[in-house]
Amino acid sequence: MPRRPTVLASLTLAAVLGWPGLACGDEVAAEAKKQFADSLAPLFKAHCTACHTGEEPTGGMAFDALFKTLDVASDREQWDKIAQKLHSGEMPPEGEEPLVDGDRAKLTGWIDAELTKTGCGDGPRDPGRVTIRRLNRNEYNNTIRDLLGVDFRPADDFPSDDVGYGFDNIGDVLSMPPILLEKYLAAAENITSRVLGGQQVNLITNEVNGGELLNEGVRIITNESVEVRTQLRMHGKAQYLLRVRAWGDQVGADPVRMAVYLDKDLIREFEVKATSEKSETYEAWFDGKGGRRTVSIQFLNDFYDDEVDPPQDRNLYLRDLEVTGPYPDTVQRILAKVYTPDTRLAAAREILHDLMWRAYRRPVEDAELDRVMKLVELADRDGENFGSAVSLGLQAILCSPHFLFRVELDPRPGESEIRTLNDFEVATRLSYFLWSSMPDDELFELAKAGTLRTDGNLEKQVRRMLADEKADALVENFAGQWLQLRNLKVAAPDREKYPNFDEQLRRSMQRETELFFAEIMREDRSVLDFLKADYTFVDERLAVHYGMLDVKGKEFRKVSLDPAQRGGVLTQASVLTVTSNPTRTSPVKRGKWVLENLFGTPPPPPPPDVPELEEADAAVSGTLRERMEQHRVNPNCAVCHNRMDPLGFGLENFDGIGGWRHMDGPHEIDASGELPGGEKFDGPGELKQILLARQGDFVNCLAEKLLTYALGRGIEYSDRCTVDDIARAAKEQDYKFSSLVLAIVESDAFQKRRAIRGEP
Repeated sequence: MPRRPTVLASLTLAAVLGWPGLACGDEVAAEAKKQFADSLAPLFKAHCTACHTGEEPTGGMAFDALFKTLDVASDREQWDKIAQKLHSGEMPPEGEEPLVDGDRAKLTGWIDAELTKTGCGDGPRDPGRVTIRRLNRNEYNNTIRDLLGVDFRPADDFPSDDVGYGFDNIGDVLSMPPILLEKYLAAAENITSRVLGGQQVNLITNEVNGGELLNEGVRIITNESVEVRTQLRMHGKAQYLLRVRAWGDQVGADPVRMAVYLDKDLIREFEVKATSEKSETYEAWFDGKGGRRTVSIQFLNDFYDDEVDPPQDRNLYLRDLEVTGPYPDTVQRILAKVYTPDTRLAAAREILHDLMWRAYRRPVEDAELDRVMKLVELADRDGENFGSAVSLGLQAILCSPHFLFRVELDPRPGESEIRTLNDFEVATRLSYFLWSSMPDDELFELAKAGTLRTDGNLEKQVRRMLADEKADALVENFAGQWLQLRNLKVAAPDREKYPNFDEQLRRSMQRETELFFAEIMREDRSVLDFLKADYTFVDERLAVHYGMLDVKGKEFRKVSLDPAQRGGVLTQASVLTVTSNPTRTSPVKRGKWVLENLFGTPPPPPPPDVPELEEADAAVSGTLRERMEQHRVNPNCAVCHNRMDPLGFGLENFDGIGGWRHMDGPHEIDASGELPGGEKFDGPGELKQILLARQGDFVNCLAEKLLTYALGRGIEYSDRCTVDDIARAAKEQDYKFSSLVLAIVESDAFQKRRAIRGEP
């Protein structure tokens, strides 16, 4: 099961094994050769060579062909596979003469030592090469949110992202279908319309309370006011812009004065010096809350003098009253910027420069900004207003490959094939790893100063980011895919078989696992809690499902568990439901889930033409366990099912939606099992203890999953040592969640990249 170090330098084993016609290479260390020949070669001969030689060796693993190459460095993956099979106890298989523990330790110890000695030393590591990556749908939505402050989700209309290596942020599979180009253009127009256009409401066209309605507008006399009810739309933290077109009868010593209120809160007072010959527009920004609100305007300084002829009467006139918005803070600063007709293009350039380098997540060249400004200048010459001209430039930025893709340029020919990423690139990797979004101002400031990786700043930023609410993206996008929570949305338990299942229970199942992962992440608990935690989070609906009768209300709360029944993610209803069939449990799916997601050793696909259990039901009878045992009579099936099925049988006390049971229809549940290594258990509590005994394998698996997600590429063979280093660092810190994350972001794989030789 474990992922082992992977480099074994040119070891020629033919002579060591005593096979004729093969000579030992000069580069083989004499001590290693002697140790292998004296202690290990006889063990391989006794337990392995009978099955793993010839034209059709078991599992496609031919030792004779392996040794004939005389270059084990080129066959290192096969040697790692041998180590994995030996560590897991799968080899020798059942029915063959078993290896005693001492002999197994000799074989694995020698292989592990050679792999580690030649592959995980102090020399330079290959950091791998990440394919240029398109923002996936979640990353696009979050980036737009943080760049412009709008909380709608334009990418929800995009085509679904492909999945590779278990995640949808893998550069190799994030293709660019033609329809997506059309979606990007439409989204850019929609975004800029919302950001720079806002919602416009002409309140004077609505029902007005107060004042005197005239053809040219509304007249307010004698310190009265007018009120208008309107619906304000809200998009997160936002500002609204109120515009009043007004003028006054200017008599007496003072100009007309008016006050604008939102409900009973004063927004601003104005001196209205305009006259009927030329009205003016008066603007005020205000914080708004969504919902039905009252905007009122009060005339403050009425004046009347009837001792002159004609009498002088000061009045306030309103022509238009508009509310536009909501606007995020960043856009409020843009629209509130002071500019004149002569400086509008300079102001637009300043605005777009600020947006551009943040959108591209790096400094921008003047030439790049010049190209965008040509569009703004064209719109300006055509008479477009300032906001429309800036919108056109922003659309160009949002459709640029530098925004849509995370670009890391390779070094030029003649330079080193491996380069250290700059601080902007590291900040981008870090933010999309933990937040699925662009860096924030603090990360950008450190990157601009070149101090992101000095004075302990990197660790400080990791801890800050994990505590931030935006780290919920790690729960949704990493945990949601690692634990296959996304499949819960499409799970369809049979309603006749499970009448208690409904949409509320589905939501509660998912929320339990999300809160559980978030607890481990934010409280920096041991990642072993994923296997052994004696606590979880439930609301009343889920508590009833679990048989907890003392939990009331819709709020989730932390509760203790009986470790003999539940503990960790494996016994949570979300996981148990997605690993079941609609009408029954599936020990195969559950066992496969454990191997794949907790230990990183998924079984191979089933051989062709082997019917599934449902198709074979007519030929078998009895309990589910008995039927599956008959199904495994086929030796082609038994190879994998002997690994998967016992794990699934240990969870048979949980029905197809995760409820506890002692009976399956008329049959009593048998939750016992025996793993290939000979370990026996009875029930989920004992199974959990066996899994905990392999905690090192689990941590290696979790480290590999997190590294895959963080890098956006599959783990290569050269990454095995990095995975081991990450797991080792976690062990030294009591397996705290942050220790895994810190070890990943401090690794060469995260902070460096390999170039294609000779590529400009």
